[in-house]
Amino acid sequence: MEYIDVLRQLIAFSTVNNPPQNIRPTRDCVDYINDQLTGVGLNSQVLEQNGFFSVLGTIGEGRPVTLFLAHFDVVPIGPGWHTDPFELTVREGMGYGRGTADDKGNTVALLLTAETISNLKLPGTVAFAMTGDEEIGGLNGATIVRETLEKQDLFPDYLITADGVGMQIVTRRRNTVGITISVPQKPKGLQGSQENHRFITEYYGRQSRHSAYFCPGVDQHALLMASSFLLHNPHIIVSQFSGSFVKTNVVPDWFEIEGVNPVEKKKQANRKGDKNLTRLLQTLLPVSRIHFPTRPSDYGITLCPNLLYEKNGQWEVFFDGRAMTTDASTVETAIEEVLSEKLQDIKYQSTIRMGKAFMNTASDSRLVRTAQKVALQLDLERHPIELGGASDTRHFTDRPVEAIDFGPIGFGVHGSNEHVLLESIPNTAQFYTELVKALHKPNRD
Repeated sequence: MEYIDVLRQLIAFSTVNNPPQNIRPTRDCVDYINDQLTGVGLNSQVLEQNGFFSVLGTIGEGRPVTLFLAHFDVVPIGPGWHTDPFELTVREGMGYGRGTADDKGNTVALLLTAETISNLKLPGTVAFAMTGDEEIGGLNGATIVRETLEKQDLFPDYLITADGVGMQIVTRRRNTVGITISVPQKPKGLQGSQENHRFITEYYGRQSRHSAYFCPGVDQHALLMASSFLLHNPHIIVSQFSGSFVKTNVVPDWFEIEGVNPVEKKKQANRKGDKNLTRLLQTLLPVSRIHFPTRPSDYGITLCPNLLYEKNGQWEVFFDGRAMTTDASTVETAIEEVLSEKLQDIKYQSTIRMGKAFMNTASDSRLVRTAQKVALQLDLERHPIELGGASDTRHFTDRPVEAIDFGPIGFGVHGSNEHVLLESIPNTAQFYTELVKALHKPNRD
């Protein structure tokens, strides 16, 4: 299997997930992956739920069961690309294109692994699944994969989610928390001068715009900068806004407000402002700073206001949140404490949607110990790490399962000019192959 050719084909498939514009992956990508798995001897099938497609291939029978899980859907493009995001561009050993790092490069690594595994006749069952809705939550992808395996009494003993980066062993990922806050529109005529203010997002040391990796105190979020500005300039009333909004878990590159300044005496005129919109924007920073009980995490609690829009006469903001907890009630209490103070006299509404689970695999588990041994053999980093973003792992870890994430060396996840170190794709496949051989060898340690 020529892996660069396979990656080129996968990048060309239209697999963007963008629900607000009713855009979802086409069927041709999953059919291509299914043909690849069938072609190397796996028992493979296409799964469908609510118009989303996934593929599940298995080889062998009985226990142990190891599941490799990846996804082929991608986030919308966004600005700033120097190449065609749907055509693989190879430069100096790097492959550029949407999905090269997240997660089509990893899908290729799994296809290479399946090709090798099919010739080994290992004890137990090895399953390979690629889903089409991870970027919008996984409710129609990973869940149907899980249900299919459970019906066959094949819930995995070991789960390797091929959705990491850097060829590092990932043992911890936080749960997702989606928070929506809305207030009624309240435009009003005002006397004042017009002011325009533009705020630019800055991530330090990396190119990603994935909000799970936003680090308060280090990075700058355009909407949080605007919130801070309005908190410190309470006389300015916002009339309009615009921003490079992409999707729920992508931080906008920029955000701009047009405001009315009644204090400025020069160039005063009749203008419209919206005090409720202004109050909502002022509230973004305090909400992003809330705390509630969680398990330890390298990234702590992250709450990023990534979408702001008009809906049915309301101003509505969506926070993409991450935390090492499944207790929605503590989040609701913390949010309400802030909103009841900051949005007094406004009929606001808030909703919270908590994900199913987080990943926190013990370092002394057999899977982690075995992965570390394989990493040592291949001269890779052995120390387990935590990644900021969630993955489809969370749809399995509410049950006892040893789980890790892993992936090739990639850059610019969810951002412009996403790319992957091409040679790390077959190297990742080698790690997967050696890992599953060690897990399924007849004389287990």
